Amino acid sequence: MKIDFSYKKQPIRFLSGYIFKGINYRCSYIRYDTLYRNPAPGTETISLYHFHPKTKAKATILILHGLGSGNIKFLLWMGMHLAAAGMNAEVLILPGNYTRVEKGSMSGRSYVWPDISVMYRFWEHAIVDIQTTIDFLEQEGLWLENNCISGYCLGGMLASMVPVLDQRIHQTVIIATGGYFPKILYESSATRFARKLFREGYQTDYSLHDPKALFSIYQQQYGFVKKADLETLLTSEAIHPLFRIDPISYAHLLDKNRVTFIEAFFDKTLPRTSRQLLYREMKGANRYILPTGHTWWLPFQILYARYLLHRMNAYSRKSSKALLKMETIEEPVNDIEGHTHTH
Repeated sequence: MKIDFSYKKQPIRFLSGYIFKGINYRCSYIRYDTLYRNPAPGTETISLYHFHPKTKAKATILILHGLGSGNIKFLLWMGMHLAAAGMNAEVLILPGNYTRVEKGSMSGRSYVWPDISVMYRFWEHAIVDIQTTIDFLEQEGLWLENNCISGYCLGGMLASMVPVLDQRIHQTVIIATGGYFPKILYESSATRFARKLFREGYQTDYSLHDPKALFSIYQQQYGFVKKADLETLLTSEAIHPLFRIDPISYAHLLDKNRVTFIEAFFDKTLPRTSRQLLYREMKGANRYILPTGHTWWLPFQILYARYLLHRMNAYSRKSSKALLKMETIEEPVNDIEGHTHTH
């Protein structure tokens, strides 16, 4: 089964309005139609939180959240402070999550639903929306040459794939993520529902319901996949379809000089082997192991934000001070720039 990340580029019409502001930044909520050919009902409109400094931006960072909704409020907080420190910070809501959950589902579940056609639909959609968002930012003069894509959990998996498909990304920073999909499917707490389905007799194509067969196929094909070029990876019938949405398949195609991989040592959400295998495949990148869990780091994201400033050569005493400053959120009432605009 082939995967298709293609889409037809076109001018992007959007709806934008300021939703709040602070002393050093503003935040706009921007919506535009997805260019993915087959969106699930409820996922058709892209949502983007655009945090921008009141001074000239030094860099642009596109932030990709994890599975579900709970982590998003922390990343919105980080976007606010990065903008106050002088960066365009874009928090993209991925299809199937938060305000974009498809009808009859739960936030994030379809990315790991044990059906290749369902998973492909959402992974394709997410990749297209990420690239479309870069198109939009370029169109509006917001995607600067000094740019970065930063992904957490699911967002980290996507962030490890997109730079292989899109050369406009200068830096990639990934945190608390993993690969080797059979391990995720059979050992992650996020896929407990799938294992319950299997126990109840749920049958799948491509041996997803048969762990012995699935792990055997992965072991046999892993060596070939690690050396495959992009075209082979996306289209070859000789490899299991899960490899096409697995970060370990794309790691050897990344420019490691532009990648930072941060592992959370005490992560209980992603299996240890899943994290270790991806960490190993990222050899040559800037790799760090932090004594934290899958979500423990979120309340301390100020340290992560500071690292991003360093990575983007945007760090200064002034920007560091701005990160630590408590920003007062002001409603854009009676602000002429707070009105909604259609473009």
